[in-house]
Amino acid sequence: MKNIQKTGINIVAYIFIVFCIHSQYSLYSQNKLTQTKKNTPLKEISGTVSSLGILLKDVNVVVKNTNRGTKTNNKGFYAIKAKEGETLKFTFVGMKPLEIIIEDVTKVLNIEMNAIVNNLKEVTVKDKRKRKDKTGLMGRPKILTTIFGNINTEKIGYPINYISGASLNLAAMDLWTAIKYKIPSLKRQISFSLNTQPIWDIDGVIYETINGRTLPPIDLANVKDVYVIRSLAGTVRYGSAGAGGVIVVRTKSGTFDDKPIASKTKLYSNKKYYKEDAVSFEKFGITQPYYFKGFDTIPNVKQAYFEYQKLLPSYKNQFEFYFDMADYFLEIYKDDKNSLKILSKIEVQFEENPEVLKILAYTYQKRGLYQKALKIYKKIIKLRPNYVQSFRDLANVYTNLNQYQKAWKMYTNYFYRGNNLENEGIGQIIYSEMEALFVQHKKQANIKELFLVRDSANVTKDVRMVFEWNTSEAEFDIEFVNPQKQVYSFKHTLLDNNKRIKHEKLQGYSSEIFFIENLNKGNWYVNFTYFGNKKYVPTYLKLAVYYNWGKPNQTEKIHLFKLKDKNIKWQLLALNYDFL
Repeated sequence: MKNIQKTGINIVAYIFIVFCIHSQYSLYSQNKLTQTKKNTPLKEISGTVSSLGILLKDVNVVVKNTNRGTKTNNKGFYAIKAKEGETLKFTFVGMKPLEIIIEDVTKVLNIEMNAIVNNLKEVTVKDKRKRKDKTGLMGRPKILTTIFGNINTEKIGYPINYISGASLNLAAMDLWTAIKYKIPSLKRQISFSLNTQPIWDIDGVIYETINGRTLPPIDLANVKDVYVIRSLAGTVRYGSAGAGGVIVVRTKSGTFDDKPIASKTKLYSNKKYYKEDAVSFEKFGITQPYYFKGFDTIPNVKQAYFEYQKLLPSYKNQFEFYFDMADYFLEIYKDDKNSLKILSKIEVQFEENPEVLKILAYTYQKRGLYQKALKIYKKIIKLRPNYVQSFRDLANVYTNLNQYQKAWKMYTNYFYRGNNLENEGIGQIIYSEMEALFVQHKKQANIKELFLVRDSANVTKDVRMVFEWNTSEAEFDIEFVNPQKQVYSFKHTLLDNNKRIKHEKLQGYSSEIFFIENLNKGNWYVNFTYFGNKKYVPTYLKLAVYYNWGKPNQTEKIHLFKLKDKNIKWQLLALNYDFL
């Protein structure tokens, strides 16, 4: 896709770097994570193994290059001893093997395995013409088209009931009655009550129900397909109206069409188009946790803080409780004092957990509290001295504090430790930030190393985005949509990008960078689909957006997202020229 750039030495303006590294600097070897220390103790790793929501029995779980191994029980559960830096390998007949590198914080790994599939792109039918196979299991169409985009019924992580129109009882009183008896569990499982009614999506037109039955007259003989969507992951695209479930009906005479509108796209080679299937995170992604029950009736901030203290003993070991409460006091009562008091407890309660401390540092940076963020990043580098992310994060916050000389020193540590510039990952984030620091603040940083920029004009970009996630186990898909509705995706899953995730763990980083070179008139969208982190806790995503990157009027805005709901495509940002 034109104008969206995943950084690389061959994409961004070339920088030729010659470091005057003196003999007192000893190069650290790379991949420290996998060099297991002799004194590193064994620890228990446990979790479940499943595929498409079904727990798998007798999955082989072994520690590579050791004689330690086990199998999952009849509930899909396993427990095994391993050391930091070792690799767990999961194998099962008919499934793609998976390998996970153990880190300092690894305790729980809930694994989702994928079947080995022999893709048949074409099938031969009686008339000997080749056609694409458009049907899935039991004749259900693979693609369900809605007004909010397509749903791949074979790849989603939630159930959808399907009924072929040909199987309906044409003598039924109405469509509701006909489908109710085709799905016996329908009445029992879906929230069809007076308070939460389902809605009907009939050939792309939405109808609300009354008492669960009334719907526009429809000829049963004209029904082609019926889908019943019950899961939040599937109904969220319909907004709050879909809270009671969605019944999607496609008729034989319907003209619903999801094909992209023709546009001036000759300049673009990407043929993938946005399906308008993302849901606003701002509107629907922020759900109130269960421990806030009753807070709506609290009359004042004093009583609210008292209620928080009552809840604290029950939730003191759940880090998200502190962050949620801190946000609550800041947003509802504008109470910065109590909000910061709550955040300060995290620093003590989770002082040995770098993943939680990273969220705390993200929070401080978002609020512009850079000194507090600096204190936390210093703690993290002590816990993770071999993670290159630790040095970059310190350099970044030093730049926030206008301490450019210290920032430069942290960046050069990346190279002093034996690392090189690469076409992806943390090296490219450091690459672009050193470039900007050199061009903008060379004198203030007292830069002594020779740092040659071929063309300083190429330093500038309209938008620079840095994504950071607090846990390396997070799996997701980032989608960028340009004004012509073309998409570019960055897939961060073991299935699609295992080599990249392994590289992150070996180097010790969890971040990626993208540029939008020309933010022309029209909207750009940044969408994000979260697939989980193999644990029972949420992932926190920090998105730093730099407008007019490298220019005198450069500005920065930090966004922080708590990711919990899986398999929902969230729209995180909508960007346009007005931001510049």
